[in-house]
Amino acid sequence: MIRPLTDEDRLQNLIKIPMNELRPEFVDQVISLRRKVLQRVKPKKLNGKNLNGAMFWNLVKSYVESINKGAIPSIESSCSYICKNECMKAQDESYDTFAKAIGNDIQNGGPFYYQELKDIYDSAKKEAISQFQKVAVGDVKE
Repeated sequence: MIRPLTDEDRLQNLIKIPMNELRPEFVDQVISLRRKVLQRVKPKKLNGKNLNGAMFWNLVKSYVESINKGAIPSIESSCSYICKNECMKAQDESYDTFAKAIGNDIQNGGPFYYQELKDIYDSAKKEAISQFQKVAVGDVKE
């Protein structure tokens, strides 16, 4: 790629320069590079599920921590680490879903017969489990 600017002083503060003030050839090359990267890069997956930004960050963090400790990063232990984190997050979200569902149903009625409470509980539990299954990944989710 060509230099974005010819002025050395402005080049030192490149981060502050808007794109429309950079050399047009450089801007064209950046756009072309972005297009190539986006066309070729496929989403990273873990156990058949696309990694989101937080999951990918945890994977990278796990590798960096291993390397900094002088260890060889283990793909298996890193994946397990991500799965555990995602399952903990899914568990928290599912609990919130369950509590909201129970709270909404109980707040809007009462007194309740046993079967009504059981139905409210079963409905909230089903909703919470569905929420958990959407977020959780890996063998840990079982």
